[in-house]
Parts: sequence; structure tokens; C-alpha cells
Amino acid sequence: METIEYYKQKLQPVVSYIRTEYANKISVAELEALAPYSYRNLQRVFKALFGETIGAFVSRLKVENGAKKLLYSSEGIKEIALTVGYADVASFSKAFKKYYGISPARYRSKKEAIFLSNHKKQKAMPFFEDTIVVEPAKTVFYTSFRSDYYHVDLDEKWKDFIAEAEELQLPVNSLETLGIIWDEPLISEYISYQYDACIDITDLPVSKEKFRIKELPAQRYAVFMHSGSYQRIDDTYDKIFSRWMLTSDWEVSEQPFVEKYLKHEGNTSSIHEYQTAIYIPLKG
Repeated sequence: METIEYYKQKLQPVVSYIRTEYANKISVAELEALAPYSYRNLQRVFKALFGETIGAFVSRLKVENGAKKLLYSSEGIKEIALTVGYADVASFSKAFKKYYGISPARYRSKKEAIFLSNHKKQKAMPFFEDTIVVEPAKTVFYTSFRSDYYHVDLDEKWKDFIAEAEELQLPVNSLETLGIIWDEPLISEYISYQYDACIDITDLPVSKEKFRIKELPAQRYAVFMHSGSYQRIDDTYDKIFSRWMLTSDWEVSEQPFVEKYLKHEGNTSSIHEYQTAIYIPLKG
């Protein structure tokens, strides 16, 4: 295994924990318990791998999750500030303006323009979810990496992950595969995003010492279907952002979007038969 991949695997539990607990005070001891390094060396490895310090990563998560709430919810700015981990509106606004260049109130006032920003100019046709579902809690085997919004390198990343799962003797062909998208293009200043490739192992008796495992909580979703190449999945996201979100009575949660891979290269030989279910998290 290459040195970079070795370090990434060692830090995956740390990244996952921070994404869950970013709004709370995270102690040095908690992070040291998740990685085989002292905090000083953990900081060094983290900065080398992700290009930002742990503190900068936490700050970005707070601001970006605040931005999600401004776009997707009707919560007041004070409530949002407290929820994402700021002591008051003033500190939230200062950090938000530093990151986005405008105040939270101004950002929220531009909601429609933000949703429409990447949408091709054409007559807005109605767009509806295929269904509303409540997904039960799941236990997944996972790996995290950075990718891009056009899925250029996703196939290779997934091949490596599937190969690892097969080496661990998981019955991959009979298990559900899904991806968790942490950084959305409307929210993040980066074209790349943090992505978790996951295999559902809820019903398997696996060892936590042997597998990288995380728990996904139960969640209500609006489900949309994308057919064909992953290269065109951004078109489906455009429709979700520019048509459905602006007209739906459902309120979107700040939880990450999930892609569930129903038909893929592992079970069909034709890229035209690929089927991807896009799960948009909902409140309530």
C-alpha cells in the first residue's frame, strides 16, 4: 500500500468523527483515540493530506453547514449560528462573511439565484421526486476520498474499494452500495468534494477491528432516479436544485446527499442501463 493511502486510511475515523461532531467541542484526547498518532503528528499528517489544519476543517464545516441551513431551512440566523457551533450571531456572521464574502442574511436573500446559477436557461418544466421514503439506520463498511463533481475518477476509486472488500471476504455482489456526498457544489468553494464509498453490512456479523465501520442514522429522503452515465448525473442535480427545491413543500435537511447504485458496472455490461437513486435528506 502506498504511504499516502496508508495515512488516509488511518485518518478516516478522525475525519468521520469530526464531520459528526464539528458543532461540539472536540478534545485532543478524542482525536488521539481515533488515530495512532500524538495530536501534533495528527495535525501534521492531516495538513499534508487535506491541505488544511484540523481547526480550519472544523471552521469550514461550521460555515458550510450554516450555508446549507440558510438555503434549505426556514430557521432563524441566530438558531442556525448556535446549531452549527457558534456562540452568537456576530461570530457566525464574521466567519461566514470571511468565507463567502457576504453576510448570512444576504446569502439567504440570494437563494433563488444560487439554485438557478448552474441551470441552463430554458423553460422550467416541473420536476418531481419518485418517492418519499424513510431509510432505516444502517451499518456500513466505508472508505473516504476526494473526488470531483463529474465522477471522472469514481470508477477507479470504487474498483479499489471493491477489491479491498473482496479481500475481506464480503459478498459484494449481494450487498447494497452507496455513496455519501459531503460537500455540495452549491455550498463548497471547491469543485472537488469529500465522498464516502459505502457497502451496507447491517445484517453481517463483522468485526469492528477488521473493518472500517460507521453507523448511518435513520433518515427521511426524497428519491430521484438518474439513468445512464455518471458523467451526466450533474444534469439531474441541476433539475433538483433549480426546479424541485424551489417549488417543493418539503424542507431539505442539512444532512449529506446519498447516491444508491442500483445498476452499475458490477451487474450490467451497458453504461446506458446504469441506474442511480439520488436521496435528498428531508426534515421531519
